[in-house]
Amino acid sequence: MEENNIFMDIKSVAELLQVKKATIYSWLYYNQLPKNLYRKLGRKPIFIREELIKWFYNGAEIAKRKVNTTADI
Repeated sequence: MEENNIFMDIKSVAELLQVKKATIYSWLYYNQLPKNLYRKLGRKPIFIREELIKWFYNGAEIAKRKVNTTADI
């Protein structure tokens, strides 16, 4: 592992991206973030700062949520 990797928690990521922590949790819940941005330690996501910065500078695209079109009646 490279020495310059810095790991970030949800609070730090939310501050860096200037969004609410709930937004980050939502993106994680709906699998909208690229998998290379973070790893999970148990249930806790740990973000890789270098990957997060690269993702941001490359357009920071969020995957669209998949909508369930079938209604349970």
